[in-house]
Order: sequence, then structure tokens, then C-alpha cells
Amino acid sequence: MNSLIVAATIVISMLFPADAFHSNSFDVIKGCKQYGHVGNYNDPLTYIPITDLQNLGFTNKSMFFKIAVQGSTDGFLRFGDSLYPYNKEVIEIVFGGWTNTKSAGRRQHRTASNKATNTVLAEVQTPMLLSADRPTMFLVELFDDGTIQVRIDGQDHSFLLFNDTKMIPFYYVAFTKGSKDMVYFYDCPVDKYAKICYEDGKVYVYRDEGSLNESKWETAKNQSIV
Repeated sequence: MNSLIVAATIVISMLFPADAFHSNSFDVIKGCKQYGHVGNYNDPLTYIPITDLQNLGFTNKSMFFKIAVQGSTDGFLRFGDSLYPYNKEVIEIVFGGWTNTKSAGRRQHRTASNKATNTVLAEVQTPMLLSADRPTMFLVELFDDGTIQVRIDGQDHSFLLFNDTKMIPFYYVAFTKGSKDMVYFYDCPVDKYAKICYEDGKVYVYRDEGSLNESKWETAKNQSIV
């Protein structure tokens, strides 16, 4: 009888490692920073200069970073080349918009009088992408040719892929919301050996120390200094 108990214990230990019993859906945000006050869609936003970010990944053709979004619908990320992007354009990524049914990439122009005009670059069906009960971690990748892709962290294929022909720089980043409360986590640790997908949804680009494009990072840092 004792031998059966020992055998069962060994099998359970192999199938369910100790960490599995303690893991929860909030483990994904370990090491992340939480974005402060999340303003409404047309409110003035607090843009974060990328000089404040510690966790950016690079390949020889792209820059990537992770964010986590928690909320029932309408998550928004914006980035551009200015701390105060009025009479300027930014890139806006919509996570789980339209009552958590679709996501989108678009270019937004906002006038000095705060009137916004959106140009849709891509719009895809993503039902139930977000959750109000737990954060969902995303990997956002910006390619040198203006291609932008978004995927759920850990998945090989992007669910949103579009091209910004104007190649708006990633010097400042902010988050906003629609009618529902949202929580955002940013500057999350990145895997330096992350597998990157691109053409036809899947291309493998492994980051190693030799592939870091430090010149891109230095240029970005210099441009974001106010």
C-alpha cells in the first residue's frame, strides 16, 4: 500500500510541478510597472519617454516590448515622437474594442483643439481577447520597415499585423480607455531569446547579443529627451 502511495506521489509530482500549485494569472505581470492614472479617450495623457523603459528587446530588424492589459473592453496604446502630440500623428493600437470583439491598428491625428481623426490601418476579429478578471500579456513588435505586429505573449502567430508607411517613431508611449475602467502594465521583462514572427505570420528571428541594434536604441533615447 505504501509503495502505491509513493508511486502516486511521484506521478503527481511529475505531472504537476510544485510551481503549478502556486501559479496564478497575475504571475505574468511580475517585474512590470503599473501605468498610473488612466485617462479617458480624449483626455490629455501622460506619455512615458522610452528612456524610462528598462525592458526593450531588439533584433537586427525590429524592436519589441511587452504590455499587459486588464479590462472588459477597449484597451488603447498610443505612441509617437512627442510628449504632447497635438497637431501631430501617433499610432494607436486597439485591444479588444467594440465590446471585446475586434482589435485594430490605426494612425491618429489630433488637432490643437483636441479633435481626433483616425485612419484605420488594420481591423481584425478578436472575440474575448480581454478579461476584466486577469491581465493578458501582449508582445508588440515594431519593424524597421514600418510593420507593426501584436501577439499574445507565448504564441507564435500575431493576431494583428499592419504597416505604418509614415513610420511614426516610438519615442513616447501612453495608454487610455473608453467607457470602462482599464489597468495597464508596461516595461515588462522580455525574453532575450524571444522567437519573432513576421512574414506569412511566422518567421523565426532569435535575439542574441550579437544581433542587438544598439544604434537604434541610442537614436531613440536621444530623440525622446525633452
